[in-house]
Amino acid sequence: MKKTPILFLLFSGLLLAAPIARAADGPPMPLVSDPPANAEILWNGRDIAGWTIFLKDASVDPKSVWSVDAGTLRLTGTPFGYLRSLKTYSNYYLHAEWRYPADATASANSGVFIHVHGKDNIWPSGIECQLHAGEAGQLIATNVDIPSAPLIRGKKRANPTGPHAEKPFGEWNSYDIFCRGDTVEVYVNGVLENHVEKITVSSGSIALQLEGIVIQFRNVWLEPI
Repeated sequence: MKKTPILFLLFSGLLLAAPIARAADGPPMPLVSDPPANAEILWNGRDIAGWTIFLKDASVDPKSVWSVDAGTLRLTGTPFGYLRSLKTYSNYYLHAEWRYPADATASANSGVFIHVHGKDNIWPSGIECQLHAGEAGQLIATNVDIPSAPLIRGKKRANPTGPHAEKPFGEWNSYDIFCRGDTVEVYVNGVLENHVEKITVSSGSIALQLEGIVIQFRNVWLEPI
């Protein structure tokens, strides 16, 4: 039986009211940026209240790796590390928008982590929703298991299944990530890119990665489901 994507169930009532993109093998997806009334705003647009910073080089001043400009959160990318939410979450819809500089190269890399738990580490335990240029929508497991994913370079990696949907460098992209129990479903710019089940972790913090290049984030919010 063909699975009905989580997003279709959540947003079927909005399909006629919002611009849509269609996945190759999935339903239309509303392109949203404004949070619903019951959403929790994870990044407040001003500072990093509600987050903590972990850096590979502990001698670096954490204040030097982030800044705010015109409603966007700018991360320097170096040293490697991440911003991690102080709160933990389960069963939610996470929306986040990102862009790289217009002059970025194909090596541009970052990630949105979900279900982060345990001790802070340069590669935290949880699931990385990949932001490496050209691979957005890939899911990578660290110290957890995605049973259906192959083992590649020492980690389970579920590659995107939909058509390439990333926009050119300098333009904004959106991640819509749905976590329900042991299932994760991911959309990039409205296109269904991944659906995995039986993940061995179902809750944890959210993290935004620094991985060597400047990246900006905005409209980071979460809705319980």
